[in-house]
Amino acid sequence: MARHLSRHEVELLIDGLTDDVAFVWVLMHLGLRRNPPTDPGPPSLTDVHMAFSTLDRLSLAGLVKVGHMKYLDGPPGRVAAVTHVEEPVAQVKDRVLTACSSGSDWEWSCWVVNTSDGDEAARRALDAG
Repeated sequence: MARHLSRHEVELLIDGLTDDVAFVWVLMHLGLRRNPPTDPGPPSLTDVHMAFSTLDRLSLAGLVKVGHMKYLDGPPGRVAAVTHVEEPVAQVKDRVLTACSSGSDWEWSCWVVNTSDGDEAARRALDAG
């Protein structure tokens, strides 16, 4: 891939090598939120827009998929098999904005997974050191 990735974008892709990445961690990897956060509440509208600007670029570059998690075998709220369901980035952004305005589970309102190209970019970054 010809596009240069920022250090923060690489951190997000490296996390995506081993796990699905919840929105709260997207914000941390992109440098938009501290760990632990200085304000545990929902992110600002500016931070949401910045995060989705990056997610949109990474998605269009074929490095990540953005969406939600779906339980495969039962009701939510317990340990169970899940799968990632890809959705249009704008649709996910609307859900995150709604969750942030209500303060309800905004952290888990968006999930990001690497594509095989995203995994490859993360491995190249790790190998480069």
